[in-house]
Amino acid sequence: MALLTLDISHVFNFINRNEINLLQKEITSAHQMLIEKTGQGNDFLGWVNLPNEMEDKMFNDIADDAQKIKNTAEIFVVVGIGGSYLGSRAVIEALSHNFSPFLKSSYPKIIFAGQNLSEDYMAELLEVLNLHSYALVVISKSGTTTEPAVAFRILKNHLEKKYGKAGARERILAITDNRRVRLRN
Repeated sequence: MALLTLDISHVFNFINRNEINLLQKEITSAHQMLIEKTGQGNDFLGWVNLPNEMEDKMFNDIADDAQKIKNTAEIFVVVGIGGSYLGSRAVIEALSHNFSPFLKSSYPKIIFAGQNLSEDYMAELLEVLNLHSYALVVISKSGTTTEPAVAFRILKNHLEKKYGKAGARERILAITDNRRVRLRN
């Protein structure tokens, strides 16, 4: 693993150097637990070694799926809650132009579902999806969390009515734990 260097010299106008040094033991301990995957919640640390442990095939599959979505969908719906929703949203927003909704683009617009149980939100989402081609990704470790499970079922049903079962199958991606197959089924 590459060594990470952090320049904190600009914080010393706000925080005493000794206060930071007192935290070094805790920082080192937390870092060690993270790397060795020994702390509480260690079964959720698969991301620590990414992308170093990903095979080239996975990168190619992601690129192929992205191209397929770009070619078939005006809208890409991300279905998830918690880290599945917030992680996606944070990365998308960090990498996007601040005013991308107002710019012409050859890429699908990205919108979110499954982060709430609002019937108004879902009704308005379906109203928009009726007017545009779309695809979706459902992101869930278990596939059983209520909000995204409800949203996914509604959107899957909508996709099947709009594109048929075979067409819907081509427009749905699932990102889930390799050990659990409920969502894939």
